[in-house]
Amino acid sequence: MKRVLSLLSSIVLGAALTVAAGSPAAADAYDCRTWYKSSTTAAGTCTGGTGEFRVYTRCDRFLAQDYTVYDPTWDRVGATSTATCYSGGKPYGAGIQVR
Repeated sequence: MKRVLSLLSSIVLGAALTVAAGSPAAADAYDCRTWYKSSTTAAGTCTGGTGEFRVYTRCDRFLAQDYTVYDPTWDRVGATSTATCYSGGKPYGAGIQVR
């Protein structure tokens, strides 16, 4: 009976450690939001976590192929990130990329 309890305890402890090992993802930035800062620029910010983030947006060009633009720099939580469309593109579908 002691061996069975010991085995069960080991299984429970192993499962608990596996769950705890997955927690570094909690450091990712969260509570993020985006908005359109101007007719060519999407912006965003994250207010929680300790990771980095950047904004991206799709850009619509009349009679041309749409494209995606990313903020070239990664920002820390609390900062504002922007992605600007070029060549007359209009931003739509803005999002946040975290790391």
